[in-house]
Amino acid sequence: MDQLKLSRELIENIEKILIESDERAANPILAGQYLAAITGFIIGNQDMPTGEKNEVMNEIVGFAKYVYEDVTRQRQTSMRPKGEAFGVWKPGDP
Repeated sequence: MDQLKLSRELIENIEKILIESDERAANPILAGQYLAAITGFIIGNQDMPTGEKNEVMNEIVGFAKYVYEDVTRQRQTSMRPKGEAFGVWKPGDP
């Protein structure tokens, strides 16, 4: 399978479309619910045996969780203080 071309621009464009359709989608949790519902709708409408559709859905849910964990890990890493700037200063320390 080819690699996905996920970008901030793509995500922002999708968010804009969702908000144009329903202002409440400005709430990222509701936007995520829309995307989950869209995924279920698309997979549910495929002409394939139910077992295969279940397998595809399980793979997509696992992939979404992987992306979520990767983004969370990256955000936590980027919020950590860098280098020697981290620590506690006490009076009398050089």
